[in-house]
Amino acid sequence: MRESIVKTASSLSTAIFGGSAGPEGPAAMLSGGVSVWLSKALKMKVDPGKALMIGVAAGFSAAFKTPLAGVLFALELPYRRDLEKDPFIEAAIASSTAYLVAVASNAPSLLPGLVLEVGTLSMAMLPISMVFGLLTGGVVIVFSWVYHAGEGLTKRLMALGGYPLMLIVGGAGLGAIGYFSPAAVGPGFQMIPVISGGALATLITLLVLKPISTTLTMNFGGTGGLFLPTLLIGGAWGAAFSYLFSPTLTPVFILMGMAAFSSGIHKMMITPIIFVAEVFGANTIIPIILATVVTFFLTGEAPFYPTQPLNKLGDEELALERLYYKVSRSKPKELGRLRAAEVMTRNPIRLRANLSVRQAFDEFGKTPYRLMPVVDEDDRLLGYVTLEDLTFLSRTVLDTRLEEAGLQTPLVFREGDPVTGVIEEMIDLEEDHCFVVGEKGELTGIISTIDLARLLLSYYTVD
Repeated sequence: MRESIVKTASSLSTAIFGGSAGPEGPAAMLSGGVSVWLSKALKMKVDPGKALMIGVAAGFSAAFKTPLAGVLFALELPYRRDLEKDPFIEAAIASSTAYLVAVASNAPSLLPGLVLEVGTLSMAMLPISMVFGLLTGGVVIVFSWVYHAGEGLTKRLMALGGYPLMLIVGGAGLGAIGYFSPAAVGPGFQMIPVISGGALATLITLLVLKPISTTLTMNFGGTGGLFLPTLLIGGAWGAAFSYLFSPTLTPVFILMGMAAFSSGIHKMMITPIIFVAEVFGANTIIPIILATVVTFFLTGEAPFYPTQPLNKLGDEELALERLYYKVSRSKPKELGRLRAAEVMTRNPIRLRANLSVRQAFDEFGKTPYRLMPVVDEDDRLLGYVTLEDLTFLSRTVLDTRLEEAGLQTPLVFREGDPVTGVIEEMIDLEEDHCFVVGEKGELTGIISTIDLARLLLSYYTVD
């Protein structure tokens, strides 16, 4: 709870004093922290991650007065291509309650003054919206590149002069941007008049400077939300695009830009669509859906958040991904020197391809493992089987040769392959085991996610 309060205060300070961070960040942090604290204080048997998502849904809903988007935000954000379904009911109740409290207390809107009136649209708008989604995907990729370049600069500054140098450089850069374009700093409220009626030159200036100010804020010591800044950057992009190609449809392109750009950054397909519909109405929903879906799938393989997995992972896989992200940032040279042969478990227990399924069951009964590699008479790796695979087979094939019963395709590396490549491919393919072979394809070792997680822990816990 103490950490939640400190981060909330930090986020509010960031937004108030010119940082490009959204106030929905501290709202979600505080409500998420309160939710986790309450679950512990009341001794409720609720997973902390689930309690956190319930609180985040409530905070987002209260901040923007969007109860449905609040639920979806909390459930979509953890993964790039998945939903966290378990806390849906509780998150929906919390989000609805928070919305009612915000309305009853007359809480101010976080998008004041942005009024968009949209007329009747023709069918020609549908293919145009898909093309716009493709272009928005390119804009998302450029913004991501700028943001991650800022992360790299932060590392170098930290190595040279620690936090003081990083804060001085970031603060000076943010101040310079604010001097030349006040609308490009802060949470984004000053952007709203420009988005809804600014000149093209002003819009282009914002599109250049706002991503840089956001990068400086988030990478150089600030904290807060990224949803509102990315929403408004997308709106400015839509307004600039419309200014050049179809000024009469500016409100539509602003809404499409908001939803599509936010979707590409946060890897949330449904939340931005519902958010725009709840705030601005649903009469342009079809073009918004098309633009957002195209952007979402175009940018799906370019994660913005390094710790956002593709979908829901097991505990071991999630621990590996988190640890790898942290250690690769703090000790990249040490990790880069390691090779697969140094990490693997040598001479693993294996099954011969000419064994029967019945004999394979006997071998599994002698070991604590649920997975074993299958090799030929020369010890060359052919594939692997799991205990689950074998139990799925019919009893009529108990005396069938193992290689004829079906083997799974293994993820294979050479002994000299770098460990970083092994980890990244196992994470990308969601594999919990891989196999190491020698020059002639003979099996020499096996690597599991828990082996790699223990290796990373040895680096993570040492200064």
